[in-house]
Amino acid sequence: MDSQVRLASVEPWDQGAPAIHGPDIYGASATKPLLYAIPATGERPLSFAVEGLPEGLRLDPATGFITGATRREGEFRVLLRAGNRHGKAEKEFILAIGRGLALTPPMGWNSWNAWRRWVDDVKVRAAADGLVRTGLAARGYTYVNIDSCWQGARGGPYNAIQPNRKFPDMKRLTDYIHARGLRLGIYSTPWTVAWGCEEKEAMQDWGGPGLIGCSSGDPEPDAPRDYFFYLGKYVGIEKHEPQDLAQWVEWGVDFLKYDWTQTDAECLERMGRVVKAAARDIVLSICTGARLKYIDAYKTWAHMWRGTADTDDSWANILGNGFLAEDCQLEDWRPTIGPGGWHDLDMLALGPQSDTRMSTRPNRLTPDEQITHMTAWALYPSPLILSCNLEALNDFELRLLGNEEVIAVNQDRLGQPAVRLREERIQSFAPGRPHHNARVWGRPLADGSFAVGLFNLAERPDELSLDLHDLGLHHSATARNLWERRHLGRIGQRLSIMVPAHGAQLIRVTP
Repeated sequence: MDSQVRLASVEPWDQGAPAIHGPDIYGASATKPLLYAIPATGERPLSFAVEGLPEGLRLDPATGFITGATRREGEFRVLLRAGNRHGKAEKEFILAIGRGLALTPPMGWNSWNAWRRWVDDVKVRAAADGLVRTGLAARGYTYVNIDSCWQGARGGPYNAIQPNRKFPDMKRLTDYIHARGLRLGIYSTPWTVAWGCEEKEAMQDWGGPGLIGCSSGDPEPDAPRDYFFYLGKYVGIEKHEPQDLAQWVEWGVDFLKYDWTQTDAECLERMGRVVKAAARDIVLSICTGARLKYIDAYKTWAHMWRGTADTDDSWANILGNGFLAEDCQLEDWRPTIGPGGWHDLDMLALGPQSDTRMSTRPNRLTPDEQITHMTAWALYPSPLILSCNLEALNDFELRLLGNEEVIAVNQDRLGQPAVRLREERIQSFAPGRPHHNARVWGRPLADGSFAVGLFNLAERPDELSLDLHDLGLHHSATARNLWERRHLGRIGQRLSIMVPAHGAQLIRVTP
């Protein structure tokens, strides 16, 4: 029996009849500036219309950008419309003002796996243009996040971290991102010295100075200490969160990746308070040492948190972050996941990855391993943050990253995490007896259907099964293969499907 997963083609984003994508809900704050670009595919020009916007917000009918600020909190039921010469599309949408940010997992791009310390203004602009040109922006990828190695010396009107010479005008860069309907993110740390590169490398690459963070001076006596303290990475006695945040607000930053260990509650609260009080909405992402004991603080002050290793394009890494981390650390984050707070499995190690200052290399994961990676992150659900050279994506990668039905599972407004329905691990030294290593995950969706991932982590193809009783279903149901975008018809109590080695299938089951 054929076990290959054939990815359905992705329709060209700028051809044909219009379709509106993205989640059914979006959260923002009252009185703060809002930018929401209606994610839509279809032949250009598209014309947009909307019904039900609260006072203070307005739509640009040519771009589909909703901007402005509203003073009223509440949940506003909005009807989005898009049209072109081929037809019209509409989508019901909830604009939740005052309910919080990141009501579905953030989606976008990060510079680290793509360019590492060689990130610069030109590469960030190219990433923004790449999200638009590939149609990924039209399918909901909206954040353009600069990771470490943008930092220069402290100064300016707020005595805040200023960019190094690779970023000559951060405000103009942010305006460039916003003009495309996208949002800009930035990176920092409560330590005195950030991750990213050593001072010697900074001097070699851009003439320095070395990387700094949101504190300075001697070590804070009461701050947690770990191995990295002895490498010179610690929280300083002088704190600069308000100054740095004021500078980011002036630039127009929309996302902050805040990176340190032990990812403790005290450091988070200091930054979280100024982020919440800021004059604009900023999604706060923290890493890399998140631990369940701090979950109350994470859910109060942050929108996403990570306690796993950095992702890279190796099968061992994808296994570790996606499947084994909770087993090894004995921390099941799933009960804590939901609208406004997401456990981050880290950026996606998909697409062309960093190689040299000016080049990237092809991805080292097999096609099936890449499908497993995307399936696990989408279903979990984790934020979907790309980190690759968008200018070098091939057709397979566009099909992998741009499948609207897979994205819709990740962006489902119910926000209920996947649970492990079944696991099968069988090993034997007996000749001819196959090794089995299978997982079946499932999660309910807002429309009453279920998304189910079948993961074969073993070294040969295997037939995996879903029992409808595991979903609480006692009658037949219909099934659809989301990667192949193909109806499987009506099933009885059990669905069995071949899954390639290191591969995955993603099925939507409708009662």
